[in-house]
Amino acid sequence: MEKVKLESLSLAHSLSDKPLPPSPLIPTSLEGGKVSDRLGKLKSNSENWKQRIEQTDAKKFTVAGRLQKKAQSPVELQFERSTNDAAKKCPMLEVRSANQPQLGLAKSPSMMVTSSTNTAKTTQRSLSVNPEEEISTLSRSNSSSSDSDGERSSPQNAKQNKELANNKSAAAPTNVGSRIQVPRHDDKETFENFFATQPTANAQQKEAAAEVEISAFDDIKPTERLVSKRHVQGPKGRRAARNPLKSLAARSDITSEYTELRTGVAERELRRLKLESFGQPGNGNLAAEAIAGLASIEDFKAVALRSSSLPLQQMWLPHKPVMLLHVKGRTHVQTRLVAPIHTSLNRGDCFILVSGSQLYRYVGSFANVIEISRSKKICAAIVENKDLGCTASQEVILSDGKFVNERQWRQFWSLLGKPEEEAYEIPECGHADEDDVFESSLIETNKIYEFQDDALIPLDKYWGCIPKVDMLDTRKVLVFDFGSELYVWNGKNATSDAKRAAMRLAQEHFVAKDSADYAQCYLNPLNYVSIVGRRESTTYAKRCAERPDWCVLGKITQNMETALFKEKFSDWPELEREDLEKDYLANGVHVVRALNGAALHKGEPYQEPNLVLEQSNLGRGNFYYDNDTMRHFDVITKSTDKWQIHEFNFDAANGSEDYGHFYSAESYIVRWIYQISVTVRELSGKVSNRSTVGRDRCVYFTWQGQDSSANEKGAAALLTVELDKEKGSQLLVAQGDECTAFVRLFRQLWQHRGRKEQCLEKRNQWRLYQLQGNVPEESLLKEVDCQSQQLRSRSSMLMIHGSQGLVIVWHGSKSAPHSRSVALEAAQELVKQMPKDLFSCESAAILTELEEGDESEDCKKALGLEEQRTDYGSLLKSTKSFDYQLRIFNFSSTQGVFKALELSDPLRCQDKYSPYPFSQAQLYNARQPTIFLLDDGDELWLWMGWWPLEDIKITTDERSSPTNDNRAGVNRWISERRAALETAVDYWRAKHGENVKEAFHGVKGQVVWAGLEPLAFRALFPEWNERADVREINVEDGRTDDIIEISTMLAQMTQTEYPLEVLKGRPLPEGVEPTRLEVYLNAEDFQVALGCSRAEFEQLPIWKQTKLKKERGLF
Repeated sequence: MEKVKLESLSLAHSLSDKPLPPSPLIPTSLEGGKVSDRLGKLKSNSENWKQRIEQTDAKKFTVAGRLQKKAQSPVELQFERSTNDAAKKCPMLEVRSANQPQLGLAKSPSMMVTSSTNTAKTTQRSLSVNPEEEISTLSRSNSSSSDSDGERSSPQNAKQNKELANNKSAAAPTNVGSRIQVPRHDDKETFENFFATQPTANAQQKEAAAEVEISAFDDIKPTERLVSKRHVQGPKGRRAARNPLKSLAARSDITSEYTELRTGVAERELRRLKLESFGQPGNGNLAAEAIAGLASIEDFKAVALRSSSLPLQQMWLPHKPVMLLHVKGRTHVQTRLVAPIHTSLNRGDCFILVSGSQLYRYVGSFANVIEISRSKKICAAIVENKDLGCTASQEVILSDGKFVNERQWRQFWSLLGKPEEEAYEIPECGHADEDDVFESSLIETNKIYEFQDDALIPLDKYWGCIPKVDMLDTRKVLVFDFGSELYVWNGKNATSDAKRAAMRLAQEHFVAKDSADYAQCYLNPLNYVSIVGRRESTTYAKRCAERPDWCVLGKITQNMETALFKEKFSDWPELEREDLEKDYLANGVHVVRALNGAALHKGEPYQEPNLVLEQSNLGRGNFYYDNDTMRHFDVITKSTDKWQIHEFNFDAANGSEDYGHFYSAESYIVRWIYQISVTVRELSGKVSNRSTVGRDRCVYFTWQGQDSSANEKGAAALLTVELDKEKGSQLLVAQGDECTAFVRLFRQLWQHRGRKEQCLEKRNQWRLYQLQGNVPEESLLKEVDCQSQQLRSRSSMLMIHGSQGLVIVWHGSKSAPHSRSVALEAAQELVKQMPKDLFSCESAAILTELEEGDESEDCKKALGLEEQRTDYGSLLKSTKSFDYQLRIFNFSSTQGVFKALELSDPLRCQDKYSPYPFSQAQLYNARQPTIFLLDDGDELWLWMGWWPLEDIKITTDERSSPTNDNRAGVNRWISERRAALETAVDYWRAKHGENVKEAFHGVKGQVVWAGLEPLAFRALFPEWNERADVREINVEDGRTDDIIEISTMLAQMTQTEYPLEVLKGRPLPEGVEPTRLEVYLNAEDFQVALGCSRAEFEQLPIWKQTKLKKERGLF
């Protein structure tokens, strides 16, 4: 059986090697009859299918594709660097100070053990040194390395140290000094050079002069000899004495270095001796600072004081007055500070210009999407956090396209120092791969140090790399050198001595001659921008003698980092509020829903104005009653002081009669000292006679006029801290936002327009004051233009002529009784006091009351009043009752949810209504775009803001530019307007009931656009000033000042079908989403417009749908 198996296997093996004969049953002409032929055809077909489809069009949307589309041939790179080229980094040099401290005993170089992790490191001093001495110093210290270096080289240890510092910051030793090496007997520098003496010339002369004669030995007298010699025998078995030096050298428990412990005894002793030198009889009870001040002989009159408008540490601020930031890159976008000149720009990148209250963002026509997105995020952070010394409320975007504002361009060029008569063309963009090359080359120039052992030690791990957040240890002081920016980062648990020493070393390194040497790198971060883009000359210096004045040397404290510093890190964790565009893209359009009108109309319960200071409720500034504890708090005013702030100093008010007068172009500091008396109520409900008076409390109000300069505002904030000796509360009060407690301090608060000197010159002419406030103790009178356009029929106003001594109380036809009484009492008090701020005459003033419609000829002439009274919206002929409170709601979705916020009057009273509780600034200072709903009793007003100039307007040919990629934001803005209109209709239904007979419940209201408000709307505010810039924006967007009813606009925005000609025209109808024009077409127009049916169109991918709509002009 086994033999048969073997024969069968051998036969099968022999047959497998021979080809089978053709079978008559299988046709040889059958295709694919052979497996090899079938495999060959499958392989060829798998390769040939790629030739039958279109090539990908992804390249068309890149910078290279856009350059090719513009028929602009790419230029060569400024320097050759391939992806495989080795990185070129700066040499790692330690930075030590050449100015050693003079106090205490200086250590010799041989006693100092410098920390070093790499033998290739050398030492760099801020001043010139001998390199041989430095090398010899390092050769002696390389034998032993510090333990801290081992921690620095290990990321796990660094992380553990960071956690330890956060948990037990107090346990960090502060008295451990540097490593000291014990002197050796064979050290030439320590012993031989110190004890060895060289024979001098005088000593040799003395030896030569001393001659010894033979007769001198006769004077020596012989001594008596010892009678016997005593032999002392030692113990038996005693070993021979060993060499103690050899035994000492053989011991291994003796270390050659030790760690110095700084006890501070020497410093305290020197301080005590210095104080004793200052001390005199009778000064024993004085403090050390007082004794030192008495002993000072400095002439403080010759000291030039720094401007008080500047911060206290102006020299270490991490920003400059004018800064130009260059945003470039693709993978890790680099934001670098470059020279603020017009030649730094190019069309291939984004630039941010920061200058005080102005913020510009230039978007090059060939900037990539990542650069545009990054630059926008940086500007949003600057605006929101008021970072880099910028106080701008919004950014101004400039582009190479058309429809730009020439005025903004002129301001931009003036900040960059370009002469107006010079015709300058911004250089074109460079090579398509320029972003990647410059990005990697700039990263390699990063230099990061750690302060240790009185020196700045380079960090190997992060040298020439992107910094990471893990390196920021709370106990360390790090120095970041980015070429044009040098930062000293102080951890919150680092010692004060280390912070000061590191700042001193950084300052010396910043001004050193060799600190800006980048000869071994590809780029010089100080002047690399001169070769970015298409330039005529690509030569530049890699070595600079010194850093320019526009470079930044700043000190940064942990958790107080600037936006420019954060951009240098690759993983900076931060939760930022999303801007409008990002919020729209994240949440989409369909999340905007109308609000509940009934809940909006019901509102919140009334709450009295309440000022909270030091966790105590002060109410309106006179008393506060706590309903929960049934306690009554009386606020007792002890004193009130006032200072006027100038740019470099401040002056106290001349007298208490001037306390109530403020000027819009000035800033003031008001100190209020008060007490809180606590009483309870008896069971009967009456206030008990027993009370408890608390301690003296203090608060400093910083009042800033709306026209005051930025320097005065800054000086007011700084001087508030300087004046606050009581360490009390500090409160910023902007003009127009005064609380009731602040107004009550003066009883009558006068706000004049301009500076005091200018107002004193206007005392010989008529001046008009608008009254705000419902009780005499809270009267606020604001000066407005003395014109008939500023009259308001629902209020009472004061007209004053200072030189003639005339005071006219003008009562509007619909002025409330309490407004009349408050205005009359304010006028009577004014006539009684006759303040110099308003009057220049010596005689008593004359008080006159006038009603609207019965003005005298002098009054009409002073106001320029017309007979028809159509310039201020007079209500003289109106029969409407105005005994109600105006209400205003702000609609916004900046936090991702569409919601409404009701605004309230800071001077409100529960039983009295305010005629004009809101101001124009509340509308225009809100974050745009936004919507306000104003309820005027029997009529609604829907105020629409404007779309900020964040998107660049481009032509049809440039429609693929990423700068116009915010269509989702426009769609959401349309959805917000639609939701606001629906909310207004629901609000009207909840207030006036349902009306099924009329469309939209018969809502009565109008829609107005910012800058295009009608007179009836402007008359609802106490003062109104035209905004031509906002008007221009809305006019360009197709808005008009025609009256539009809420129902009419809502019907337009809910329309679902439009003709094809209307959708192809511009501007589009209200409510039409520009990215979804095809949904408004009927079946016939859809076939004509897109060449396919709606069902076939929906089967296409999204990118094909967009491409087809662009080709047919429906996008």
